[in-house]
Order: sequence, then C-alpha cells, then structure tokens
Amino acid sequence: MTTTEAVEIHTDTKPAPLTPQVAIKRLLDQYRPVISKLLVGTGVTEETFVAQIANACRATPDLWKCDPASVLGAALRSAQLGLAPNDARNLCWIIPYGRVAQFQLGYGGVLELARRAEPGIRFDGRPVYPNDEFDVDYGKPEPLTHRPAVARRMDRGGDAYAWYVRAVRADGSVQIHLLDKEGVEYHRGFSKMKNGTMWKDSYDAAALKSVVLDMKRWLPASTQLVAAIASDGEILDVNDATELGEIDHQPTVEPVSELAVGGA
Repeated sequence: MTTTEAVEIHTDTKPAPLTPQVAIKRLLDQYRPVISKLLVGTGVTEETFVAQIANACRATPDLWKCDPASVLGAALRSAQLGLAPNDARNLCWIIPYGRVAQFQLGYGGVLELARRAEPGIRFDGRPVYPNDEFDVDYGKPEPLTHRPAVARRMDRGGDAYAWYVRAVRADGSVQIHLLDKEGVEYHRGFSKMKNGTMWKDSYDAAALKSVVLDMKRWLPASTQLVAAIASDGEILDVNDATELGEIDHQPTVEPVSELAVGGA
C-alpha cells in the first residue's frame, strides 16, 4: 500500500444510552403542547413545572431510575392540582414504585384543597401519645383537650396510639374526628400504598391523612379534591396525558356526599 492510498476504517459504535435527565427533557419537548394545555389555570409556568420535576428527583434520587413517562405523568397531575411535589409541606409526592413513578396525595395536600374549596376553614391535626393529657367531650363548649407530655417535660411514653383532626369553619362550628391505631390500620388495609414509603417513613402523616379523609362527609369538596383523591396512588403515563382531563380550578363547592375517598 502506497502512502497515497486511503485507508477506510469501519466502526460499529452504538449511540450512548440516554440518561434519565435527557430522557425527561426530550419528553418535555415532545409533549410541550399537551403540558401547556394541562397547566392552564394552575398558576404553574412551564419553567416552574420543570424545576419541580428536577427538585423532586433531587429529593428522591430513585426517581431518576423510573420510567420517565411515569415521572412526567405524576408531575403533570401535581401541577394540575397546584401542589408542589416532594417538599416539607407534605402536599403531594412523586414516589418511586419499582421502575415507575406514582402520584401520592399528602395530608397537607388534602387540607390545602379543602381550604381552597372553603376559604376560612381551619384545620389542626396531631398524634396522641400515652403520656399526653387528652380528652374529647362533645358536651363541652371546647370539646377537645390535648396537652402533650413534652409540654410538661415528660417522656411521651411510647408510640402514638391515636390521631385526631379538628376543623373549624368560619361560622365557628367545630368538627373533631379521631381514629385509634386499629382504625388507622383498618384504613391502611384499603390503601393502594399500604406498604409504601409514606407508611414506613412518615406514619403519623399517613395516619392523619386517613383521619381527614375519614371525615369526608363534613369536608368541603371541589373538583380538584375529587380529582386528587381519584389519582392517589395511581401510575399516570404521560403517553395517555389527555386522559388526565382538565380540572376546574374554580373553588366551586360540590355536594360532599359525592366525594370518593380511599385510605392514605
């Protein structure tokens, strides 16, 4: 072979696999028209939506291992509801479930959606421990008394044995709902996420969510709250994004009896 002859080299290189970050970005670009439509009325911009996905994945790194379409589907539902996922307010969560992501409504999210449906309503919910001073007497003007043991510099005496939520409407009417451990576990048995990370890592929050959902006949309801509960624990594939439906973001109150409720 002379120095003037060309040498042809063949290589069988394969393109490098997409990183989860790149895969999600491509999905965002692909579904941008759908995303823009679903975000209308939520107050969430596309930039904020993208930031929420990134923050959720940073807070829960296993989400990067999940199918990007399921991560985007769960994120779309949280954006539709105007609930920031995976932050300290416990509004909603995008949870890794094997290799897919799952939308999960948080205790704080239920209360936030109820407040939107009925401005002026106030909620207070707490666990009760063995050494706490605790009493509920519906015959009293103030039916609930709860003095945590720590306020009296005492040990709480073990794990919580009951959880309550008190709701006060703008007209002053009060509703108190209480579940003991047996009642909470009963509701947990019907939950789609009964063995999920919320019950393992944040039992009190999951228990309080069960309490507030159990008082459904007294809660103000809206299309947002109904949609949120219907989506709780679901795996939402962005490839079927149109099936997520449009949510009415006006705080129009619907009959409470129509509220379908599941466990935490």
